[in-house]
Amino acid sequence: MLIQQLIKKQQVKLAVLTVQSQLQQQDLLLRKQQLSQSALAFTGSTPGLLLSFSVGCLFQLRHNSLVKTLRSVVGFRWIARLIT
Repeated sequence: MLIQQLIKKQQVKLAVLTVQSQLQQQDLLLRKQQLSQSALAFTGSTPGLLLSFSVGCLFQLRHNSLVKTLRSVVGFRWIARLIT
């Protein structure tokens, strides 16, 4: 009798956790879809295209010595601000 009550209690817990897991999975799927839609909307917008173009230009110039120097100086300033 006691074992059956414990088993029933565990089954109820399992059912509750299963429902919670399903709800979390649905929520995650919905958030993933919303994020995907907003990313697509941003990519097609003017700021998104400008950012993409700028990153593409900088990527092509990544071996340029001036760009390397600028990147190291800006990186050093960012680290110095973070420390102080």
